[in-house]
Amino acid sequence: MSAQVECQSMFAVSGGIFGVGSLATRLNALVASGQIGEWHIGHWKDWRHTAIRINFANVADAALAEATCAEP
Repeated sequence: MSAQVECQSMFAVSGGIFGVGSLATRLNALVASGQIGEWHIGHWKDWRHTAIRINFANVADAALAEATCAEP
């Protein structure tokens, strides 16, 4: 039995809770194209919802998502 390694990454979100949809769309596009595995939403960094944590299955998926999905 192998233990699943999970990696957490933080993404800045403009627009607070209303900006998460565009981040999710970009992450889902990476999943659909087979570039990363499944991801799971985490907790907000702060009460102002300026950034959110996203959980990935491994470090490589997190790194690719950070490189391609971070807001400019």
